[in-house]
Amino acid sequence: MKIVGIGDLFIPSKFIEKGFEGFGGGKLELTTVDWTQRNLDELQKINLLVEQGGSEAYEVEDDIIAAVKDADIIITQFCPINRKVIDACPNLKVIGVLRGGIENINLDYAKEKGILVYNTPGRNADAVADFTVGGILAECRNIARSHAVVKAGGWKSDYPNRHYIPDLPGKTVGLVGFGEIGRKVAQRLAGFEVNLLAYDPYFKGEAPFGVKMVDLDELMATSDFISLHARMMPETRHMINAENLAKVKPGAYFINTARSGLVDEKALYDALTDGRLVGAFLDVFEEEPTNADYPLVKLDNVTVTPHMAGGSKDAFWNSPIKLAKEMGGLLTGECGRAVMNKDQFEAVSKLFA
Repeated sequence: MKIVGIGDLFIPSKFIEKGFEGFGGGKLELTTVDWTQRNLDELQKINLLVEQGGSEAYEVEDDIIAAVKDADIIITQFCPINRKVIDACPNLKVIGVLRGGIENINLDYAKEKGILVYNTPGRNADAVADFTVGGILAECRNIARSHAVVKAGGWKSDYPNRHYIPDLPGKTVGLVGFGEIGRKVAQRLAGFEVNLLAYDPYFKGEAPFGVKMVDLDELMATSDFISLHARMMPETRHMINAENLAKVKPGAYFINTARSGLVDEKALYDALTDGRLVGAFLDVFEEEPTNADYPLVKLDNVTVTPHMAGGSKDAFWNSPIKLAKEMGGLLTGECGRAVMNKDQFEAVSKLFA
């Protein structure tokens, strides 16, 4: 059997080779191919296209298809595995995705073909959690905007949120989404002595770190900081909208280091300009890259970064090691947490016994 890894500018092939070295005890042949773009900006544009439009929104190049056509297992990060790719791979049994989201995989078609799909849960959870806490502090304490003023030769301490500059102890942080990233954010913020709320209809069990699980309306109405950590799915698109933004308390801040599609940007813009939200920290946008005329970028009460929350060296380069560990159950018959279509695990895993 054959594994083919598709490297890219963020995770080059050599890291896939290192992560899957010896996988299957030498019984599986490992080869790799690099899916190349001119630069990181081009790769980010493709990634945004796929995040918003799904795996079928991008036409995978013929040289990539030629490289994977004999694969039993495909390992990919950003390169889409859509109908065209799946149809070109008659031996394909497993797709492994080097990140938590699987927007670039046609999961329904993979299921139809009996192909097992793995993701890498939490692969950049530490990176995003760290960045989120930094974003909360940067926005409410004006760290980034005052830095820009001083660098430009100025000296200023009067900013749009001057009446709402907080100490964090005693404030309430609401986490929309309480998966691996949301929990790591809660773990970090617990040390700041904040009150923690979370909304996640998929979370089961008792919440750690003193988090109180609430419905979305209560979270929006009572949080001083609202931070998004939900997965992008059809049912979560624009889950933050004009209706629930109208419920926020005076002086609240909004943070999005997750997915742009979770938010109605027009409604967010309105909430930031009419004073319902005092400020926001945004790492993701409906259109990327942005420009100086992008409505949210132009606002004085918004701190912006270029979709970089999950982009630490450790998050990218360690992903193949983490995925290989998750996929180890394929060889032992143990269906782990990273299998997207668990009902098909037994049938596929028998092929690797």
